[in-house]
Amino acid sequence: MSPRTQAQNRALREETRQQILLAAFKAFAEKGYSSASMSYIAKEAGISKGLSYHYFNSKEEILQGIIDMLFAVGQGIEEAVKDMGAKEQLRYVVEMSFEYFQKNTDTVRFMTALALQPEVMHLVEEKVKFQKLHGLKQYEEIFKELGYDDPLAEAYAFGALLDGTGIGYLAMNADYPLERMKQKILKKYQL
Repeated sequence: MSPRTQAQNRALREETRQQILLAAFKAFAEKGYSSASMSYIAKEAGISKGLSYHYFNSKEEILQGIIDMLFAVGQGIEEAVKDMGAKEQLRYVVEMSFEYFQKNTDTVRFMTALALQPEVMHLVEEKVKFQKLHGLKQYEEIFKELGYDDPLAEAYAFGALLDGTGIGYLAMNADYPLERMKQKILKKYQL
């Protein structure tokens, strides 16, 4: 067997890093940030505790990595809509948000739980605030292009509609009228 190439080593390192992030995500969602130890995370990732410290210096650094991983999804949506008109962008955001609620309930639960834990939220507050403000700025530009009198207020209202829908779906799951809510939002914005 020949030794691994540098590319193979990088790929293996990234794969192990992702394993740790996903194990920590699951642990934080199930046990809470404070109760999930580095030992538990390493065990769930299928590696030794010592090896986990080779990738992340602390639980806080793992949390930062999870947030970066989750926000990368938003950057993908941003990239997908950059050449669309305002109405197309808004429709795409609604469609993708509702699809995300259904397919990524654990992520929505994780982010909601994180927001409700001030002692943990302060660890990622800057990143979350930056992402929220960035999203609001995008929505504001969309509503400005669509001719709204107060595009910033509409951006906040739109964000609140999506956030509230995500929380409602978490609380009621299959009993929540997700499709009806999506149609209501699409109708409200004439999409």
